[in-house]
Amino acid sequence: MATLAAPTPELTVSEPLTWAEICATYPDQWVGLVDVVRNSEVALDLRSARVVSHGMNPGDVLRHLRPLRAHHHDAAHFFTGRIRAPFPRFL
Repeated sequence: MATLAAPTPELTVSEPLTWAEICATYPDQWVGLVDVVRNSEVALDLRSARVVSHGMNPGDVLRHLRPLRAHHHDAAHFFTGRIRAPFPRFL
């Protein structure tokens, strides 16, 4: 019995967007980026980038981004929402 593989999503690449535009377009999501142009060495200080993947699950975004890393050494993934620290554990 042959097993059918899930269809691979078609690669779509956005136009270059600023970090503010990425956050506004993909709120509270993980985004996979290529063609990343940085303003400085600070992680989210991006001048522009192209979005190739986005979603609520970071694993899905990373799986989509992994094959692109061979040709895009600047590939990165980030969360566009507010990072919330876990609750402290009290004994």
